[in-house]
Amino acid sequence: MLSALWAIAGCEVPPPNTPAASKSPLDGLKLSDLKDPTKDQVPDNFLMRFRVLTYTIDPGRVDELSGLYNRLSRSDVRMVNKGTFEANGFAVGTASFETGAAIAQELAQIGAVRTAQANLMIPPDIINPLSRLLLQGIGTIHYAVPGDTSATMTLPGTGLLGWVMSAKPDPRFRGMAQVKLFPAYWQPGIEDIRLRMGMEPVEYNPILVGQVLTRVEEQGIILLGPTRQMPDEATLDKMLFFLPGPKPKIRFFVIICDAAELR
Repeated sequence: MLSALWAIAGCEVPPPNTPAASKSPLDGLKLSDLKDPTKDQVPDNFLMRFRVLTYTIDPGRVDELSGLYNRLSRSDVRMVNKGTFEANGFAVGTASFETGAAIAQELAQIGAVRTAQANLMIPPDIINPLSRLLLQGIGTIHYAVPGDTSATMTLPGTGLLGWVMSAKPDPRFRGMAQVKLFPAYWQPGIEDIRLRMGMEPVEYNPILVGQVLTRVEEQGIILLGPTRQMPDEATLDKMLFFLPGPKPKIRFFVIICDAAELR
């Protein structure tokens, strides 16, 4: 089943005081690259295509994801703060299509099961959610901040929490996409009102400690997931990756870039 992956290819959320290091390039990739001077040259009807595959594993096997992360490249991955990103239990890596078989084999070995697939056709720089958690009775969430310290945030009693993404063609490399991922909180149900007011349909409130920018080639993949056993307390990674229930699971995401440029 896993081989099919390659066959088919209030309250407020206080943002952490973590400024984006816009002038710290990694292999030529910077957060400031999101401000693309060529954006106005992209036709309004241009759509980028991605598939988002959701996988689950048993909570006791989450440490086995480490072997999978070790197969991935981090050379094109840029965090706002790498240490804080990892301290929150997050990991991101990329891989080419050619390495897909090895990754699919390792997914099978750790007992990962694909539970969902979303096909996204999105304009450049438009934010789309990858996951959603309904906030009901969730109060204080713990998370790591720069300086090897921790903090808490208080989420509203209603709304959604999840991972979101946006993408755009890389202006320097043909067949490459820049993908921005971050956890966020948002309030659904008022999209029509916001549109009538001339605003974006959804206001996403980013949680900057989880923000990451990466570059991926067409048919390449991005893996986004946890790196540790889920703590007993309500932490940010637990809210984003843990699925409670009679048979609790840990979820993670494989994002496939199907089309990144104009044809």
